[in-house]
Amino acid sequence: MNTCISQLLRCGKTVGVIVVVALIAACSKNEEPDAPQFSRSVLVYLSAQNSLAGNVSRDIEEMLSAASNMGENDRLVLFLDDNNYSRFYEIKKNTKGRSLYNLTPVYQYDNNLNSASPEDFDAVLNYFFQKYKAEDYGLVMWSHGSGWISTQSSNNKIQRRSFAVDTDQGTTTRMDITDMGVVLRKYPQFEYILFDACFMQTVEVAYELRAAAKYIIGSPAEIPGNGAPYDLLLPVLFRKASADFIAQGIVNTYGNYYNSGYYASGVVLSAIKTDELDGFVDVMAMMFDKYSFLDSDNTKYVDCQNYYDYAWNHIAAVSFIAPDEYDVKGIMQCCVADSLDYSNWEEAFNKLVPYINFGQWWWSAYVHAFIPVDAAQCGGVSMFIPLDKYKNDYYFGFYKETQWGKLYDIK
Repeated sequence: MNTCISQLLRCGKTVGVIVVVALIAACSKNEEPDAPQFSRSVLVYLSAQNSLAGNVSRDIEEMLSAASNMGENDRLVLFLDDNNYSRFYEIKKNTKGRSLYNLTPVYQYDNNLNSASPEDFDAVLNYFFQKYKAEDYGLVMWSHGSGWISTQSSNNKIQRRSFAVDTDQGTTTRMDITDMGVVLRKYPQFEYILFDACFMQTVEVAYELRAAAKYIIGSPAEIPGNGAPYDLLLPVLFRKASADFIAQGIVNTYGNYYNSGYYASGVVLSAIKTDELDGFVDVMAMMFDKYSFLDSDNTKYVDCQNYYDYAWNHIAAVSFIAPDEYDVKGIMQCCVADSLDYSNWEEAFNKLVPYINFGQWWWSAYVHAFIPVDAAQCGGVSMFIPLDKYKNDYYFGFYKETQWGKLYDIK
C-alpha cells in the first residue's frame, strides 16, 4: 500500500478521494499474503537412497489404499529420493493409483538430490511451502535415524547416529540434527513431526527442534523394519482436531499395531509436547544441581532401561561407536533419591510427554533379539549423560554443541 501511495505522490497530480480510496483498497488486496489453498498439507520426506529403498513401494501402497479417508482439501505430498532423479508426488482423496508406479511426479529435479544435505532439505521444504500453502501442516521424516550425535567420526569407524542416510556414487552422507533444526526454523511450525526412523526420540533432538513443531513423535529405540502402518495412520495424520488429539492418535495407532495382535514385534513410541520444554528444562536444572548424575565406576546405570547398549560396540557386527541410550525416566529413578523431588520431576515430565505406547519388548537388529521393556522405567524418551567412558569417542565434544548440551554442567 505504501508503494502505491508513494507512486501517487511522485506523480505530482491531484487525485480525487474516491480514486485514492479505491487504489488503496486495491493495493491492500494485492499485498495480503496468499490465502491457504489447502486445509492440511502433509509432507512425507522419503530419504531412501540407502538400504531402506525396498520399503518405499509398500509404504506408498499403504498410503494410497487409505487416501479416500482424506478430506477434499487435504494434500499428501511425497518427496522421494532414491537411486533415480529426486521427485515429488501428490496424493489426494480421489487419487486412483494403487502403487508408486501408477503415480506421475508433479515435479522432478534434473538430478539426484542428497536428501541428507541440509541445503537440499531446505530446497524441498521451500518447494512444499510454496506449492502447498495450507491452514496447517504435518511432516513425516522417513529414513534411517539415530538421534542427535554428530556425523563426524575422528576414529574412521562407520557410525549412524544422525538422521537420513544418502549413499550416492560411493559416498555416504548423514544430516546432523543441529543442521536440520536451522533449516526447519525458517518455515511455519508443523502440527507434528513424526520420525519414522530409529532412535530419534531424545530430549536433545526435541530441544533442538522445539520451534519446528507442536509435537515431536518418535521412538528412543529401534523401530520395526516395516515402519509405520500408513494405511491405518493416514486418517490420523489428516484428522481435523487439535495437535494434542492428533499426536495421541499417531502414538496409539502406530504403537498398537506393533504392541498387540499378530504383529507384536514391539515398538516404543512417544509424543513430546514442545510447549512444555521450558518448564521441563527448569526442573531438570534443579535436579542436576542437587544430585550427582555422573558415574565414576560405571555401575550406576547398570539396571537402567537402555535402548542402545554401549557394550554392543564390541560386537563384531557393529562397526560404529555410540553411547548408551538410557531412558530419561530410568535415569531419574537411579539418581533422584528424594521422593518429593522425583514426584515434582515426574509431574513436569508427564506434561512434556503426555502420550506413550510400548509393549513387552522391541526387536533389535543389532543383537538379533527381543529387548525387554521395563514398564516402570519406560518414559519413551532417551537422554545422554556425558560419562567418562565416552570421553574418547568422537561425539563426546559434539554434545556440548547441541542446544540441550549447552544448558547444563552435569556433575
